[in-house]
This record gives sequence, structure tokens and C-alpha cells, in this order.
Amino acid sequence: MSALTQPIDIFIDEQVKTGTASSIIEAEEMILSAVSERALERKLYRAQEQVKNGQFYEANDDFINNLLFDARSRITPAN
Repeated sequence: MSALTQPIDIFIDEQVKTGTASSIIEAEEMILSAVSERALERKLYRAQEQVKNGQFYEANDDFINNLLFDARSRITPAN
């Protein structure tokens, strides 16, 4: 059991008891949504900082083609 299990269980119980969530599943979805939103905000902030610092690539046709080639080569098994 992780250190977060008990606080999460308490949070879920409180959300259901107060009516903020109608079920345990809805309360869990609230947590997952909040965590996903925080992760996205961190990624956006990091991306904005990289653009400010000139650390970015222009997404032109060559960049996209190379990116797709790299992605395909990672998922296509070698024969």
C-alpha cells in the first residue's frame, strides 16, 4: 500500500459523502482529471519556456516527415 492510498481513500469518501461526487468512480475520475490537468499545465509551461529560450524546432514538412519516419521505425519490427 502506498503512502497516498489512505489520503486518496479519505478524499474519495469525503467527495461521495458531501455529494460532490455521486459515486466512488466519479470521485476517482475527478482525481484522474485533476492529475492529468496538472501534468498538461506543466508540459505547456515547459514548452512556453523552451520557446522563450529559442529551444524549439520549426514543424515544417521535413521535420514532420522525419518525426513520422522515426515513429514508424520504433513500432515496426525489424525483419
